[in-house]
Amino acid sequence: MTSKTSNRVFKTLQTSVLLLATLAANSWAETVTIGAEDDWAPYSSKVGKDAKGFAVDIVREAFKAAGVDVVFSPMLYARCMAVVKDGEMVGCFDAARNSALENNYLWHAKPLFNGKINLYSTADSTESNLSTKDLVGKNVGVTRDYEYGEEFDTNNNIKRSVADKDIQGFQKLLNKRIPYMVAYEKVANALFVSNKEFTNKFKVVGVVADPGLYIAFSKKHPDASKFLTKFNQGFETIQNNGKYKAIEAQWK
Repeated sequence: MTSKTSNRVFKTLQTSVLLLATLAANSWAETVTIGAEDDWAPYSSKVGKDAKGFAVDIVREAFKAAGVDVVFSPMLYARCMAVVKDGEMVGCFDAARNSALENNYLWHAKPLFNGKINLYSTADSTESNLSTKDLVGKNVGVTRDYEYGEEFDTNNNIKRSVADKDIQGFQKLLNKRIPYMVAYEKVANALFVSNKEFTNKFKVVGVVADPGLYIAFSKKHPDASKFLTKFNQGFETIQNNGKYKAIEAQWK
């Protein structure tokens, strides 16, 4: 065998070994199913059959950095949190930690992001600079099982008009069925853009909170603790290597 032939054979074998190693690594990669809210753009929403959004990208890349592939299961937030609490799924996002949730789930070390929560009224309102304490005895639109910060969530003297989705709450506000609606600022802005009947119809009359948002990991699922640890590792990695900031820039 000539030296050229030997070199070709060696390179072919080397390529084959690398290919097999790559295939083996891929086959050994762990996969986790995570619940994603289906109607919370720009953070997480169902587009076609897939979950899309800023939080979706962050969760995917953090797990990827820890060697884990993610399958997202988009669903209503209330159902998502319920199935995770029951141990039927590893985790659900995006949850704002409060005293009601704290002991029912496991939590990663740092929030995915912070979300400013505004108080909205109709555009003709003369009110401004309202806070949670100003809402005592008032009827405020909320979305079922959403969290709005500890002060709001634990104040039982605020009357709540509950809807299944943010858009339904804003429709009630538009029709003057309620005087106020609480919503996350970026989610509300996305709704105002995609629903022309909302254009210039509302104004911010106060700020309720600016909580951190998390994946709520199950206390009952046997693999939840393992994937929580991996998420912490991967999230730290993407914060340090610039990937988090790159995703953030894409969604601005």
